[in-house]
Amino acid sequence: MIHFTSDTHWHHANVIEYSNRPYSSVEEMNEALIANWNAVVNDGDVVWHLGDFAFCKAQEIWKITSRLKGQINLVLGNHDKKIVERQRELLHHGVFHTIQHYAEIDEGTQRIVLFHYGARVWNKSHYGSILLYGHSHGNLPPWGKSVDVGVDCKEISDEYRPYSMDEIISYMGKKDIKCVDHHGDRK
Repeated sequence: MIHFTSDTHWHHANVIEYSNRPYSSVEEMNEALIANWNAVVNDGDVVWHLGDFAFCKAQEIWKITSRLKGQINLVLGNHDKKIVERQRELLHHGVFHTIQHYAEIDEGTQRIVLFHYGARVWNKSHYGSILLYGHSHGNLPPWGKSVDVGVDCKEISDEYRPYSMDEIISYMGKKDIKCVDHHGDRK
């Protein structure tokens, strides 16, 4: 099973207020996000985290990831500076399976573009590819076949958890969505 999430911001006290999260402390938020993650992710699953993983030192990142199920692939966000500084070490010790700025995966014939930031066009958007992003904490409406998969976005669920590939495909199937063509009208 493949899952997607973004903007967990573990250890980031200000995100509780900024994103109106229903937690009274960082500790409560951290524990809830870990429990929500582990309720839907199994040990053999793959998780694509689309950035802003945590706002803390590398040692705290290790503590968090040691409690999370699944193999984590990280697409870097703007708050992942500590991860960038310790990238080689975090990869070497298996804290993250991969770390990159951008990724594309295929699920059957469906191309999925993974990026921290929302975009108006993306690779193969005119052929129906899906863009999953974060960064906007639910404040950027979906555009074409794109959606914010961050824990604060309520477009798919309000449970502060990763979304499965099946949920993403189902969500896209229920919407009357036009493909985004960067070539404009071609007559």
